[in-house]
Amino acid sequence: MLRKSKYVLTVPLSEGEYLFVNTFTGDMISGTRDLLKVFKGGLESCDTDVVSSLVTSGFLTELTPKEETASVFEALQSIRKVYKEHTLFLFILTYNCNMRCTYCFESYLFEKEEKWLQKRMSFNQVDAAFEAMEKLTPDALPVHLFGGEPFLVQNYDLVRYVLEKGTDLGKSFSAITNGLETYQFIPLLMKADIQTLQITLDGAKEVHDTRKKTCEGAGTFHQIVKSIDQLVEAGIHVTVKVTFDHSTVRELPHFMEFAKMKGWVDTEHVSVYASPAFHHSKGGCYNFLCNLYLEDVEFLLTDSLVRTAFLQGMNPLIQKLGFKDKWVPQVSYCRHLPSQTYFDPFGDIYLCDDSLGDCEHAVGTYYPELQFNEQYYTWKKRTIFDMKSCHHCKYAMICAGGCGHYTYHEKGSLLEPDCTFPRQAITVYYPLIWKMIQKYGERQLEDW
Repeated sequence: MLRKSKYVLTVPLSEGEYLFVNTFTGDMISGTRDLLKVFKGGLESCDTDVVSSLVTSGFLTELTPKEETASVFEALQSIRKVYKEHTLFLFILTYNCNMRCTYCFESYLFEKEEKWLQKRMSFNQVDAAFEAMEKLTPDALPVHLFGGEPFLVQNYDLVRYVLEKGTDLGKSFSAITNGLETYQFIPLLMKADIQTLQITLDGAKEVHDTRKKTCEGAGTFHQIVKSIDQLVEAGIHVTVKVTFDHSTVRELPHFMEFAKMKGWVDTEHVSVYASPAFHHSKGGCYNFLCNLYLEDVEFLLTDSLVRTAFLQGMNPLIQKLGFKDKWVPQVSYCRHLPSQTYFDPFGDIYLCDDSLGDCEHAVGTYYPELQFNEQYYTWKKRTIFDMKSCHHCKYAMICAGGCGHYTYHEKGSLLEPDCTFPRQAITVYYPLIWKMIQKYGERQLEDW
C-alpha cells in the first residue's frame, strides 16, 4: 500500500501553498492543500499519472517505515565515498594578527600570552606539513594559507619559503588575509600559482573602520583597499568578502556602488560576495541569518548588486539544501568535515575552525611526526551512520546531526546531535530560497 515517504518534508510557503522536499532523492515539488491531502492518504482522488510520478521521485513508497530506513541507509553507504578525507589543507603560519575585528571567531586566542601568539611555523614544520599532505592526499590542491594573519611583514621569509617549497612540489595556493600588509608580498605572490586571496571589508569606510581596526585601534579601510587595488593590478585574483549584520545591512548598497566604481564588479580579477557576521553560533556554520531579521533579508533582495553579492555568499546553504548542483544527501553536517585539515604553528592538526588553537580539540600532530589521536576518530564517527538518533529522522540528510563543535560544548559529546538547523531550514531557508527562485528564476540561481 502506497504511503508518503518518511523523508518528505512539508514546508509552508504561504496560505494554502506548500513546498514538499524529499531529503533522500533531493526532489522538490510545490503544491496546494490538494497535494497535502494526497500525502495524507487521499490517493483515490489523485490522477494515476501524478501518483506514478510521485512514486518515481520517491515521495510515495510501498515500503514500511522500517524497510525504507534500511533501504535508504544501505544506499547511503555508497555516498560515503563522496566524502573524501584530507582534500583541503590549510597552513596556519601563525595565530598572531595585526588587526582586532569586533566579530573575529578566533578572538579567544588573543587572550593568550604574547609569546604564544608570536609563535610561527618553522621551516622544518613547513617541510613536515608538505610531507603529511603527500602521505594523506598527494594531489590535493590548492594549499590554503590561514591564520591569524598569514601575511605579516615579519613573516616574509616564512611565506617565501612556503610558496617556493609548494611551487617546487607543483602546488597552487589560496589565502584568507585581512589585506593590511598583503600588498608588500606581491613580488612573492606573482611567482606562485595563486588561485585567489580572500580579503574582508565591512562596507564603506564609515562602517568598516568601526569594526575592523588595527591592534592600536586605527581604521584600516584605506590600507586594505590599497592592497586590493595593487593585487588586482598585479593580476592576482581577489575575493572580496563583505561582512554585515542587522546594524549595517542597510549600508550595503552604498558599498556595492563603491565596489562598482572601483571596477570590482563584473571583472575577471575580483569577486565580491556578502556574508552575515557571527554565523559561528548555535546551529553551526550554516546559521547564516542568526544576526538578521526577515526584513533585513527582504532589504538585501531589493538592490540588484547587493542581491547578487548576498546570494553568492549564501551559495553553501543553497547547495546544502539541494537547490543547486546535483543533490548529494548529507551524512556529515559540516561543509568541510572530514576534508579540511589545519596544520598549526605548534605542530598540531585540527579539523574544525571553531576550535583552532585549543589543544583539547587537536586531532593529532604533523610535527615532529604524523599521527592521529582518539579525538580524530571520534570526529570521523560524527555522521548519521553512528549517531543512532539520526537513523529515524526525516531531517537527517540535510542536517546530518548538526554542529559537532556546538554539541561538544553544550552537551559534552561530539556524538550528540544538535537539531537547530532543521527548524531554521523549514521556517526560513527553504521558503526564502524557493521564493527567490520563483521571482528571479533558476537560470539566475545558477549564476550565483
